[in-house]
Amino acid sequence: MAEDRYLGIDVGGSKTTCLVGDGTVTLGRGTAGAGNPSLVGLDGFRAAIATAAREALNDLSPASIVVAWLGVAGSEQPLVRDQLRAAAAKELGAARTVISHDARLLLAAADVTHGIGLVAGTGSSAFGVSESGREVSVGGWGHLLGDEGSGHDIAVRALRAVTAAIDGRGPHTRLGELLFERLAVRDANELRERCYPAPAINDIARLAETVLAAADSDHVAGTIVDAAADELMKLVDACAAGAVESSDARAVPVVLAGGLLAPGSALHRRLVERLAAPPIRYCPIVPTREPAAGGLALARAGPREPPIEHIEPTRDSGNPAIEERNP
Repeated sequence: MAEDRYLGIDVGGSKTTCLVGDGTVTLGRGTAGAGNPSLVGLDGFRAAIATAAREALNDLSPASIVVAWLGVAGSEQPLVRDQLRAAAAKELGAARTVISHDARLLLAAADVTHGIGLVAGTGSSAFGVSESGREVSVGGWGHLLGDEGSGHDIAVRALRAVTAAIDGRGPHTRLGELLFERLAVRDANELRERCYPAPAINDIARLAETVLAAADSDHVAGTIVDAAADELMKLVDACAAGAVESSDARAVPVVLAGGLLAPGSALHRRLVERLAAPPIRYCPIVPTREPAAGGLALARAGPREPPIEHIEPTRDSGNPAIEERNP
């Protein structure tokens, strides 16, 4: 008899990763492009998870998928979560499908039972679990309403710094030269043409790599990265306000993930410096396993999807469901 299988899927703004395993061993891995439904719509979400799962399962014999656990940014609202669950269940054919905040996978990947997961990639968000099991979410509003400290935010700040320098409204910066080369444009007019109509959000976010690389040698780039670190600290502090209980005297684990927070990056270094400052004692952790491995561990442990409290009490609980649109 074929052994039961489990799926852990990390659905991101730039990449989607699926791991498949039995009760103990990881058996396959698959990847696809952007799957965040806020960016690519439901059709793009379906396509990304189906492609990643198909690649992960490609060389394996047929077997029943007991649980598929997907971490998806922006899935806090019940209406959105239910919509995504229904779409994923249809694509994956699992007996049980669970949708959770993407940072919950980080905590599981780092074997952290209570603490904070911080994601800084195309977008930004934080997710926390208290010692008593209370879960809170901060950020994750998308590029129009938030995502401060994210790749998109850093890239937009850099592009605006370049145009300010061109106009004489801001200081000179090497970012002009560096971003012109990255975008394959020769002058300000070509830059305008390259940026309108607006490129895909994840394409803009990738420019943050150039800004981070220049942060230690260019004052303007360094200022932008410092501002991003400050914004990410605000996410962590706000999340800690809901997820850290007075009875917990230990340093609060903060699991850092996302393309911008790779160890040694300019943003990682600046953020770690801020995490070490009082008054709250934070302990930054870089997981040794990828987020999808956390999803696989959660799937094996069994489905559990408690309600998530967003730290912003004014957020409209009646947000419309994600649009059906093509990527």
